[in-house]
Formats: sequence, C-alpha cells, structure tokens
Amino acid sequence: MKLYISPIIFFLTCVLSLFSPQVVYGKVYKLIDDTGKTSFSDKVSPENTKYRRETLSRTGVIVDVTEKEKTQEQQERENRLNLLRKKQDKLIENQKAHDDALLRTYRSKEEMLAELKTKTQLIEAQRKLIESEIRQQLERLDTKQKSAATYERNAQPIPANLIAEIKAIQDEIAQTKKSVGENLEQQKRLADEYDINIKRFLVLTQSDGTTQKNQVASIEEANALGLFRCENDFQCKKAWEIAVMFVNSNSSTAPDINTNKLVMHARPTKDDDYSLSIAKISSKDDEDQLFLDIHCRDSSVGKDLCNSPKIQAIRASFRPYVNERLNSKVPTP
Repeated sequence: MKLYISPIIFFLTCVLSLFSPQVVYGKVYKLIDDTGKTSFSDKVSPENTKYRRETLSRTGVIVDVTEKEKTQEQQERENRLNLLRKKQDKLIENQKAHDDALLRTYRSKEEMLAELKTKTQLIEAQRKLIESEIRQQLERLDTKQKSAATYERNAQPIPANLIAEIKAIQDEIAQTKKSVGENLEQQKRLADEYDINIKRFLVLTQSDGTTQKNQVASIEEANALGLFRCENDFQCKKAWEIAVMFVNSNSSTAPDINTNKLVMHARPTKDDDYSLSIAKISSKDDEDQLFLDIHCRDSSVGKDLCNSPKIQAIRASFRPYVNERLNSKVPTP
C-alpha cells in the first residue's frame, strides 16, 4: 500500500531538513531566480550569485538580503541618478548658505540699495577715467592724421613710422573702448545681482525685519532655483504628480528616467531642444522639496537658450502651475 504525503507536508519537510544538525550552525540561503522561482540551499553556487538571495537564521528569520546583481545599464543609470542628486543637493545647500549670508550681512533693503549706489559710483568713476583716456588718444590720433594729410597735400610719401604710430593709436583706442564696454557690463551685472539679492532678502524677511524661516519659496526663488517646498506628505504627493505633468508637457525631448524620486527627460542633442527634470529631495530639517531643473545642449547656442527669456519663463511658471492645481478642486489627470 502506498503512503500519501501532501505537497505542503513535503515542502515543510524539505525546509526543516535544511536545519538538521549538519547545517544548523551554517548559513541557509533563500534564492530567487529571474522567473521568481524560490529555492533553499546552504551554499550559493557561482551561477546563482547574480540572483537575489536572503540569508536566514536557524529559526528562519531573514538576517541579510543581497539584491539581484545589476546590469551595466542599470548601474550606469544609478550612477547618473546619484550624480544628479548630489548636484541638486549642492544647489540647495548653496542657496541656503547664500540666504544665511544675506541675513548676516544686511538689516534692510535700504542698506542694500545704499551699498549698490556706492559700488555703482566707483564703477562710473573708473569709466570716466577710461573715457578721458579715449579723448586724449583721439587728440593724439588727430595730430598724427593731420601730419599725414600734410604729406599727402605736398605729394610726399607718408613716413612709415608715422603710419605705424597712427595704427598703434587706433589699436589703443579700440582696446580702450572695449574697456568701456566691459565697465558697462560690470555695472549691469552688479545691478542684476543686487536686484536678485534684494528680492530674495525681502522673501526671507518680514516687514519688521525678522527672519521668516518657514516661509514657502516665492516666485523669485522659483526663478533662481525652481524649488517647491512641501508643507506635508499629502500635499507633496499631489504636488509631485503635478510637477511630473509640468516636466512632461514642457520638455522637448523624450522621457528618459522615471522613478519615485526623479523624473527626467533625455539630454538635448539639438541646439533648440531642452529637457526638464524634477527631483524629490529632503532638506536638512527633514522637509521634502521638489527641485526643477532645465537642461540645454552643451554648446554656445544651447547655453544661450538656457539663459533666454523663454526658458526663464518656463522656470518662473513652475510654482504658479503647481500652486494653481493644488488649490483647484478639479482632479489632477
């Protein structure tokens, strides 16, 4: 007569046999292959090292987990993700350091405007000296050109040294005029820098001048960083869905990476293309933040595109886009 053994009892017997005296003090592994098939063994053969495995205690408790070996493509993508996260974290740390410096250095908007005025006056004084030098150079040039004209009227050849002197003065004038242009550009950069800093200072401070530590990032901050700070987990979950919509609808390249922490479109390969990415990161005070970044092709045309009003408008519209849909009663598609 044959003895019937149920499949369940047979399975339990096999598992318990692993913990027999000869292996009870060794390691037991639960192996899971590509098909999802599970097996138990006290050894991991070379061909099974690439699979996910769990190390079990004598009582069957999982004490360690070794994830499935990553392919080269998966490893490269993970490395890219890590680099992106480091870059984003660095940007936000730099912004916080800049904010701290603003609050330590200035007490009011008026103080910043006064400092800007002083620096602007110094730049303008330098430009006046340069312009005075140009006038002197023009006078010297006029004298030399009149001498050359005298030679021509007398039907005499212009001396070579005189021609060389005229050319040298013309070169000096061109170089000095270039210095004037650089001076004007320096003044413009200074004005732009203070304009950004003043707006940021007003965001960070209340009307009475006290620090507004927990204030949600403003439109000005969105222009500079593309940063959205979540107030709570529920809001952050919905804001993330909205932000992903924004990235997908504004990128001109195809989707590339899509995880619960980072959504990114492919890097541009054409000068007129641009891609967006959104990353969910945690700040030092454990608040979740959504960071928007815009990428252009690494070329002179691409860099100009990323600095253009078109791209600035996209970045500036990010926070209003998220806030409008957060406050809307219409379900997010």
